[in-house]
Order: sequence, then structure tokens, then C-alpha cells
Amino acid sequence: MYSFKIMFSVFLICCTLMVTGTLSQAAETDTIDSREIAAKRAMLDDPRPMPDYVKEFLSPEEYAFYSFDPEAAKALMAEAVGFKAPDVVGKIAPEITPGKYTHNDKGNKPGLKALMIPFMYENLFRPAGPPLGATFSEFTVVPTWQYNFGKRYLEATIKNSGQVKVDAQGFMDWKGYKGGLLFPKPSGTDRQKAMQVLYNWLYMYWGADSSTLTLTNKSWDKNFRVMTTMKGASLAIYPGGRVQQQPLGWLDERAQQLGQFKYTLLNYLEPRDMYGTSVMIEDRMDPEAANAFYMYTSLLRRVRKMTGSDVQEVSVGGNVTYDDGGGFHRKLSATQFPYEYKILDDREYLVPEAMTPGATFFITSKDLELKNLKMVRRPLYVFELIQQDSTYIYRRTILYFDKEAFNLYLVENYDQKDRLYRAHYLLPCFDPKTGMWAPSMYTPNYDLRMKQTGIGFQTLSIPQNYTRDQFNLGALGGSVK
Repeated sequence: MYSFKIMFSVFLICCTLMVTGTLSQAAETDTIDSREIAAKRAMLDDPRPMPDYVKEFLSPEEYAFYSFDPEAAKALMAEAVGFKAPDVVGKIAPEITPGKYTHNDKGNKPGLKALMIPFMYENLFRPAGPPLGATFSEFTVVPTWQYNFGKRYLEATIKNSGQVKVDAQGFMDWKGYKGGLLFPKPSGTDRQKAMQVLYNWLYMYWGADSSTLTLTNKSWDKNFRVMTTMKGASLAIYPGGRVQQQPLGWLDERAQQLGQFKYTLLNYLEPRDMYGTSVMIEDRMDPEAANAFYMYTSLLRRVRKMTGSDVQEVSVGGNVTYDDGGGFHRKLSATQFPYEYKILDDREYLVPEAMTPGATFFITSKDLELKNLKMVRRPLYVFELIQQDSTYIYRRTILYFDKEAFNLYLVENYDQKDRLYRAHYLLPCFDPKTGMWAPSMYTPNYDLRMKQTGIGFQTLSIPQNYTRDQFNLGALGGSVK
């Protein structure tokens, strides 16, 4: 049992990259070698431009199927969400114009403080060095531009808009879901609007009905000594909300009856003693149906189903729990760890620009500094979730969401004594030509009590053609090559 808990804890380290998602080594039918994907760009000390993953790993015919005119997608995006980001920013601190800024400007350019998220301005915008990593001493502000999803996903969003309803408490009736973004124009009370944005994030479609990716995760103590390292590779499939591969909509009757939104399958490649361990997650849309979480341990040669209390477990030497996965991976429930929801702000902030193929952003290994960082004005919601159950690990959580693309930029978790405990920020990445998104190519995360830093790095998802047969208990432990 002790060995099992240790392996579960190590898994939680990689959860910083998961948004209801995961990683897994290729299954038998996967044609992409995870080592080839990982070789395209390393997490640290790699200034090479971000690869065009989708184009490089698909055939010309496959790429033609997934790609489209970005301008056509942007027009659909504006129709779906009701505005364009460039049209609603520029009001706060207009003197902060495109150009380069350094930490020395904090003393003579007060507009930077007015524009930046407080946690990032106070803790990360400074000279590199302990106790926290993933800091930046300079950045370049670039003009705001319009983000977009994939063309077929946006068409489904527009076609199915209004099909999913919410009750007076904000909980959704998922049975009306047919595909696309759940709530492209959040409305109603503050509670309802906040929950609709959270549903958009929890049940986001990242660009392909089934796909693969790889990831690396490392964590450091307050003196920048490495504590943990992990590598993995992944496959995922959407039984719900399919817009690319047949069948569209629901994968089958079982998926529709159970509200199965996404399956993800993870296998570990490193550390070596974790090789052969697998994890599978089934995300369900029903507010009162718990997500299923299974683990195959190579040491025990057994599959175990994780319990609801395990989501608060802390990783060994890391900074995340399962509920922290991807910044926020919690069930919105009226009975299990329920929340009160508040909108604290609705305004523009200066945040990291979404990375696209060709971006040269990277992190150094010596002092964990972010290089070539670009920042952009974006319209954001700021929500506060207040936990109603005092036995939960966090008393409240503050989240910063993009109003156009519903990306999550920053999460602040406060303990039951209302002290800032853990924080994550996410650097989104996507390919405008295919609409393939990664919730975060880089995910720095912090334990503010222990002054520990974790950094996760994942590649952009690459479309594949998986079936349900590859996402069952029999597949656990059998897909590592």
C-alpha cells in the first residue's frame, strides 16, 4: 500500500499539465513515437522556435483535413462569443504601449502594476534567482490579437448555442449537449456566469477527437535543487462533443447515457521505477457523477480505483494535488465540496501571449528564468470560489479566465487559515491554422509555504485515430513500448 501511495503521489506531479487530460505512451495502433515528439523541443535551455507539431507529424492529406483559413475561424469566433478581444482592451494604463519592459521599469511606470495580475507583478516580475523559479526580469508587450478555436468546433458552437441549460444554482443539464463550446456567452447571475465559464474550462475541446502528446515535469526546492523529474506520453479520446471524426456528437449510446466527455490514458516513461505504471481518467458531465480514476501499478500488477478523498493528496516533494490538475480540475457539485461563486473583476490584464508555432520562449536551467516572454492585453474574468466544507484542503480559490477563449491564466489557492498556499500560472499555446490548443505549454506551479517551484512542459496535441477499445481497464499496463 505504501508503494502504491508513493506512485500515486508521483503521478500528481504531472497533473499540473492536465485539464481533465493526461499523457500516455502510444498504444499498439499509435504510429507516432513519443521520443520523436519530445525531441522537437526540450523544456529547458531550448531556444528553438516552437515546432508546428500538427503539420510535422501528419501526412499532407491529414493536415489538409485539420487545417483551415484562420481568418474564417476568427469570424466564426467573433460570432460565437459576441466580440473581438482587440476591441475591448486598451482602456487601462494606455501609456503601456507595445515594446520592451524590464523590472527596472516598476519604479517609473506605474501602469505596469495597474495592468498586471498582482501575484505575477509582485512575485515573478523580478531578477531571476531563488526562492521561486519561472520568473521574468523583462518582457515584450505585443498588440492584442484575436484567438480562435477550430472551424468545425466553432460551427458546432454556433449551431448548438443555447442547447445546454442551467438551473437557478448554476448547475447544467448536460443532456442537451451536442457539441461545441458549452456557454460561449455566459449570462445570468454572478454565480451562474462563473459556473458557466468553469464548465467551459472543465469540458473544453482542445482541437481533435483523439490525440497524443508528451510531457516533462521537474520540481525544485527553494535553493533550486532538483527534487523530482518525470516524463510521460499520452493519448486521449472524446466520447462526447466530437466534431472531426465519425461518429460526430456522441461516440456511442453508452457515452450519451453516461455523459462521458473525455477519456485520457497515461503511462510513465521516467523515472525508471515508474515505467509500466498507467493511469486512466474518465471525465463525466453529470454534476453529481464523480469522475473515474484508475491506476495500474507495475509493482503490484493490479488496477486500483482511486477514491474521492485521494484528490486532495499531496505529491511527494511536489506542489500539486489531483484537484490542482491543469490549474483547476474540480467537480462542481451541490453535495461534495460545494462552493459559493463570486465575480471579483471583469477587466483587461497584461498576461502571457498564447504561444504559436515559431515562438521562441524558453526557460533556463541555471536560474529558472523565462526568456523571450511576450505579454499581451487580454480581457479577463476574475472569480472567487469559497469552499463550504471546512474539511477541504483549500478555503478559497481565485481564478483568472480569458473572456474570449476561456483560457485559465492563474490560480491562487488559500488554505483554511486564509494564507496563500499554492499558485499556478499557465502559458497557453495553440496553432491558429488548425485550432489545436494546449491548455498550457508551460505550467509553473508553486508551494508558497515551502517555497518550492514546479515546471511542467507539454507539447501541442497531435490528432490520431483512436477507438474506445484503447480506453478500458484491459489497456492499462499494456501500452508502453
